[in-house]
Order: sequence, then structure tokens, then C-alpha cells
Amino acid sequence: MAPPKKGFKGFGEWDPTPLQKEVPAAPKEDSKPNPAPEKQQSPRGGSRRSSNPTTSKQQSLNPKPQFPKVERAQPPRVLTQGPGASRGPLRPPAPKQKYSNIVLEERPSTTLTAAQKVKRVKGIYWITGIGVYALSSYGVYLYIQYGKAVKLNEENEKQYRLGMKIKPEIDTNKVYENISGKYDSNVRWSEFFMGMPLLRRWMMLGLQGDVLEASAGTGRNNSYYPVRNCNSVTMVDSSPNMLKIAKDDFERRYPRYGHISFAPQDAGQPIKSPSGEGFDRVIQTMGLCSQKCPVETLRNLEQHCKPGGKILLLEHGRSHYEWLNNILDAYVLDHARNWGCFWNRDISGLLEESGLVVTKISRFHLGTTWLIEASPRPRKQDQTTEPGSESK
Repeated sequence: MAPPKKGFKGFGEWDPTPLQKEVPAAPKEDSKPNPAPEKQQSPRGGSRRSSNPTTSKQQSLNPKPQFPKVERAQPPRVLTQGPGASRGPLRPPAPKQKYSNIVLEERPSTTLTAAQKVKRVKGIYWITGIGVYALSSYGVYLYIQYGKAVKLNEENEKQYRLGMKIKPEIDTNKVYENISGKYDSNVRWSEFFMGMPLLRRWMMLGLQGDVLEASAGTGRNNSYYPVRNCNSVTMVDSSPNMLKIAKDDFERRYPRYGHISFAPQDAGQPIKSPSGEGFDRVIQTMGLCSQKCPVETLRNLEQHCKPGGKILLLEHGRSHYEWLNNILDAYVLDHARNWGCFWNRDISGLLEESGLVVTKISRFHLGTTWLIEASPRPRKQDQTTEPGSESK
């Protein structure tokens, strides 16, 4: 292919006919000799000469054609935040876009295929069917138990009236001493599915100052203690075996917390506080169902709470519904023999009889679980010390 003509401006003016090579004219006599080629500096600072002077001379006589540089328009790129992200052409910005020089990629389409829609609908049907089956099975179980409970309760009441049967005396302390070793493992999953850990955590959120926990048991509240806000913690329980388990668990969880004391005693007896002035927060979980005198226990807790303090209770008792109360009444003795718990006690009546100033009540599990917030009644000005702290 022949070289382009002089003054080439583009491929539109290309002449396909070859041109003859121009013979270089002989240099004139009066022309000055060509100066010696300049020495080029090598990258290392040295000098180098032209390897072939004839070729450089020919290049000066026949220079290569210089084609004009054509600048191509570059497509817009994606602005990325991190290295290695994909870059590519973008669509023009939207007409109402605030910054026209920034074009962002659109999110991938989330439309589902027909097979994916069918799979999703099948999953919803399966979950709904399993839930309906579980609820219906539980309803049938409750209906059967209700029928048995009504008959059993009528027979027991008849025998008690005629003197054919005497209501047994159940010592809950002995029951708890016997089941203390396996208590946590037996109630762990039932409490989990009933959401009891959430209720325990909710009750323990506002603890501060000097804290008293009555009926501490095996320390199932230990993992929720805000020890940074507690000046001291005092735990009491009538079962020494359970209290020892609570002590070991608390010391394992908080090895550097030294303001803790344990007292194996009944919650209805006088309790000594570290300051001698009472406690800022008094808590109890599942204690009224197992105590011999629950009303006296509530009054004693009130006396050990400072003015302006709070009493927090998490208890279980009678329900909103009479059919469920019949089931609780029928099986209360069997449940008390196995777990030391009388689960049919009237929590509302106990609170009213104790005289506590109840500020908030929340009920769960068909009304059988009670979350209570109360405060002590106003005291006389001369009554500033807690019961049992006077010097003898």
C-alpha cells in the first residue's frame, strides 16, 4: 500500500494509486556539512552514539508520515467505593436526578419465576399446616384434661366433706431439697419455650443500689444481673442445697464481684442489709407459690424495701379463664408433691391483702404468669431502720 499524500487529513482523502519514490538530490557544494549527531544520554547517565549514521540520514530525508491522533469519547464509568469493583458503561442519568455527573447502577430485578413462586407458596402452606396441627392437638389435650379435672375435683371435694380423705400437708422445703440437683435441667426447656428468660431479663433491667432477691432458688436470675449498677446483692432461700447451687453459679459468672451475701432462711424472716437501712430493689421469682404464709412474706419484703424503692415480682397463679383454673385446682396436689409448687393461688388476692402499692401488672400465658411492680406504703418519720436491725 502506498504511503499517504502530503497534508493527509483523514482516511476519506486516501489515494490508492501508488506513488514513485523521490530520488534525493545531491547536496550542493556550498551547503554546510551535516553536524555530528548529538550524543544521547542513557538512563544510567552515560552517552551512546547512533549505531548506523546512514540510516539516520535516510530517516531525516524520508520522514515517516505522521497520522493525526483521533480522540475517542470514553463511556461513563461506575463510581465505586472500594478497589477491584466492576466498571462498565452506564445508562444516561434520570431526568430528575440531582447530580447529573453521577450515575449509579440499579439493583437487580427481584421478580420471581413461576417455579420460585410455587415453592414459596408451598412453604407457607407447610408452616401454616404445622401450626394449625400443633394448636389443635394442644386444644384437644386441654379439653381431655379439663374433663378429667372436673371429675377429679368433684370427687376430692366430696371426700373432704365426708371426712373420707384429709388434705395432705406438703413440706415444700423437703421437696426442693430432693429435686435441687436436677431442677435446672428439668425446667430449662419448658421455660425457654414459654419465654420466661425474656420476662426475667425484663424484670432485672432496672436493678440498682442494694438488691435483695428472695426465694433465689438455684440462681436462674444470675445471668441477668446488671452488677455494674448494683452496690450489693443479697440472696435468701429456704433450701440450703438450692442456695449453694446459686452461690457457685454467681461466683463463676462474676468472680470479681465481692459485694454478695447468701442467707439460707425463709423470706418471711428479718433480713439484714449491708447498709442497715434496707434495700433499693427487692425481687422475687416464683416464690409465692411455695411459701407457707405468702401474705406475711410480702409484708416482710415491704418492710425491707427503702422508701422510694421498688418491689418486683414474677409469679404464677390463677388464670383469666375458669376452665383453666379447674385444671389447676384438680392437679395442684400432684404438682406440689413433684415440684413443691401450689400453682392455683390467687395472686391478685394476695397482693390486695398484703397492702402493697401496686403500680403495674402484666399477665402472660392465659393470665397464669404475673409480672408485678409495686412500692412500699408511706412510713412514719420515726421508722427509719429496717426490721431486726435495732440493737438489743
